[in-house]
Amino acid sequence: MVVLSSILQYAQDWLNKRAIEGRSDGENTRMLNVDILPYIGDMPITSLNPEQLEKDVTDRIIQRGAIALAGRVRMVIKMILDIPLKKRLIQYNPAQSISLPQPITQNHPAITEEQELASMLKGIWAYTENNPRNYIITELAMKFAIYIFQRPNEIRGLLWESVNMDKRYLTFVASKTKQMHIVPLSSQAFEILEQIYELKLNSIYVFPSIKSNKACISNCTMGQGLKQIGFRGKQTAHGFRAMARTLLDEELDTRSDIIEHQLAHKVRDPNGTAYNRTKFLKKRQKMMQLWADYLDALRLDQDVTRFKPQDDEMDNIIQFTRRESA
Repeated sequence: MVVLSSILQYAQDWLNKRAIEGRSDGENTRMLNVDILPYIGDMPITSLNPEQLEKDVTDRIIQRGAIALAGRVRMVIKMILDIPLKKRLIQYNPAQSISLPQPITQNHPAITEEQELASMLKGIWAYTENNPRNYIITELAMKFAIYIFQRPNEIRGLLWESVNMDKRYLTFVASKTKQMHIVPLSSQAFEILEQIYELKLNSIYVFPSIKSNKACISNCTMGQGLKQIGFRGKQTAHGFRAMARTLLDEELDTRSDIIEHQLAHKVRDPNGTAYNRTKFLKKRQKMMQLWADYLDALRLDQDVTRFKPQDDEMDNIIQFTRRESA
């Protein structure tokens, strides 16, 4: 049973008012349906406080690395609770006091803005075309790293024995978790492997060094490539992971647990079950293809809205299902 004076009631009032004003609220509605209402939708507005909003809402979002989204969610809650505040039904707006992490200097800078990402992709794809003296493997390694967003050391040291060409996936021991990790490949990532294989470099490494095929590329190779195309201080090879996590979550509306499994992070489900390398494998395969197609569309200056949740008639419809707090 939904309490009459709950945030759900005022959320719908807020959306209805904005619809009358002609505003498109697809993103706001998704935030409400996914990150806000399932946890606090049926709570009386008079019972809400900053600590509870942090625990039940924003902390959940921050834990999956989407700090910018947490800020937008806080703003949505604040605007909704401003309605009963103006009616003097509550004495203060608790969303005003929600704490978010202070900005931290990134050790691994990452681009998360689509226009700048498109520019970087074009630079990478033209790496050897613009300078034939550049090493083709550097270009292919950067492309591959963007498509699969694994740790740079795992990519540069990738062995051919870790590649299943028939089933189109990689298997290797993740450096952080020390567990076997499966990485399904998009058709684009697989084509890069085929291209390297055709070069017949006679190495156990997928990305051999330019100096010797008995060694892999160095830990500076991809970083140097990014500097050459003008992205020094803006993007690192390790930052491809943060880039993918942010855009898959915030732009492509992908479930955070599927993203975390693909990143080879330790993930536990609500029952406490630890990471399972085969979990979500089919869903991860679809996600990887979606990600690769999205990147290609950005690079080719194509419309990317087809990869995103459609706003149309669902813009202002709230779908409330209560979830229990952890």
